[in-house]
Amino acid sequence: MRGTAEARAGAAALLTRGGWAPEPRRVLFTGNGRQAIAAAVSALVPVGGRLGVEAVTYPAVKAIATRLGVTLVPLAVDDAGVVPGAIRAAGVRAVYLQPILHNPLGTTMPDRRRAELADTVRELDVQVVEDAIYAFLGPDLPPLAPERTTVVDSLSKRLAPGLTLGFAVPPEHLVERVAAAARSGGWAAGHFAVAAASGWLADGTVESVVDRKRVLAAERQRLVRERLAGFDLRADPGAYHCWWRLPERWRAEAFVAAAARRGIAVTPAAAFAVAPGHAPNAVRLALASASTPVLTAALDVLAALAGGNPEDEPVD
Repeated sequence: MRGTAEARAGAAALLTRGGWAPEPRRVLFTGNGRQAIAAAVSALVPVGGRLGVEAVTYPAVKAIATRLGVTLVPLAVDDAGVVPGAIRAAGVRAVYLQPILHNPLGTTMPDRRRAELADTVRELDVQVVEDAIYAFLGPDLPPLAPERTTVVDSLSKRLAPGLTLGFAVPPEHLVERVAAAARSGGWAAGHFAVAAASGWLADGTVESVVDRKRVLAAERQRLVRERLAGFDLRADPGAYHCWWRLPERWRAEAFVAAAARRGIAVTPAAAFAVAPGHAPNAVRLALASASTPVLTAALDVLAALAGGNPEDEPVD
């Protein structure tokens, strides 16, 4: 979990962003990003406690909360991200947020909203779990309120899904608590994963792959904007996914089914909604896996589908 001094120094350098440079002694290693989230939440929220999360959020957080016996409290969001007043009204002592390249929304909070949220959590003495797993693709910004934020991250998005290693960087006063949660949950990283990651960090492999991924993600976003021009899309220019608010004539579930009949998988908003029955009429498009020609063809099919009439689709 602690790794070697070399591993901690390499990870601290990797996670440095926006002028924020974590001390290597605060870096904890877990088996993957989900385990880093689980360790942070377990350390901050007792069984039966409440955790504030964006009303539309990373689905794994729902499963983690269920396993830990934690109740999720949906926080209202607008186009800038979490509404600060929602945290005040929720009455929670901890929140899980994705300020940079939100999954599934693909958006990044503007500076003004970030400042408002930082002021709010400080005023209310709320602890923050900041999911930065996609942040390497976005703008170079520090954590919202570093002195009360546990940053969680992962190596898998930077390199490949099979190369799993998670990072948790708590503020100084929470390091031992998060470390204890990782131990008790069985979420510590294996020695091989830590050693391999240290080598990839030292020899420049991670930096090289990340540079290529940033270029490809930007190209994919330009392609989406071109092929789905005229539709209501939300995404950071560097994200590998985007949020598509569908035309009113389409319901998300019907659109997902129609796309599936054409061999295309998209995810309905309901998969990300914290409160059942309160999902936006939208879908998430994943842009990373397919080749550029396959993605181009799929986007053209989806554009034609969205422009058509759902009543022309067969009844399942």
